[in-house]
Amino acid sequence: MSANPFLKIVQIIYSIIVWVILIVSCFPLFAIDFLIWLLTFWWDKRTWLLHRYSIFWALIFIWGNPLWRIDIRGRKNINSKKTYVIVSNHQSALDIVVLYRLFTHFKWIAKRELFKVPFIGWNLTLNRHVAIDRNSARSAVQMMQKAIAHIKQGSSILIFPEGTRSEDGAIRRFKDGAFMIAKKAEVAILPVVLNGTLETLPKNGMIGGRQTFDIRVLPEIPYESFKDKSTAEIAKEVHQLLTAEHKKIAPKYYA
Repeated sequence: MSANPFLKIVQIIYSIIVWVILIVSCFPLFAIDFLIWLLTFWWDKRTWLLHRYSIFWALIFIWGNPLWRIDIRGRKNINSKKTYVIVSNHQSALDIVVLYRLFTHFKWIAKRELFKVPFIGWNLTLNRHVAIDRNSARSAVQMMQKAIAHIKQGSSILIFPEGTRSEDGAIRRFKDGAFMIAKKAEVAILPVVLNGTLETLPKNGMIGGRQTFDIRVLPEIPYESFKDKSTAEIAKEVHQLLTAEHKKIAPKYYA
């Protein structure tokens, strides 16, 4: 945040306005969300239509803000006929909104606390996204079972292998869970590099101004290329891959 008192006040006012718009708009948007679920849950087992609406719900906040834009490259690396374990670095709660720009069908692996958040959490539940309690080994096993079941049903899985948001923007060590799922489900890994959300929505909740959110979809990593490797090896190699790309976009985090 700027040291200039006037700019600081302007940012506070701007942040309050954006938050008010976000919260107030959730009422009608969730009402439509619930109606779509009510009309489709009994036949659309993948919640394909509800997910399409969720993309609209998420991105309307980006498209409606003249100070924000998304620069996505490499989307051609997504084969809509395939399912993946999609892995991305994690900078901010805003990542969840921005990553809907992938325009592909997936299920989130998200911490259980998010499912308790009004509107957003309710949407996660209706879409049958997968919750995990990070303090429970049993929950981790159940998460993997549900994730593999979704993949077999035709939905990709999107997970942040760091497990939590990076505090300084640099990509932190990856945990093994995402790569265990990929091995057990025998599907390719789709690496995605994200940047720009840390400054826009840091943990203090103060929303930043003009920003371009960068998404880089890297070529898929075929199952055959890692099926004989340990999950620790895969995690390390994918971490190195994402970090190398992220350094090109945001070298300031690694200086």
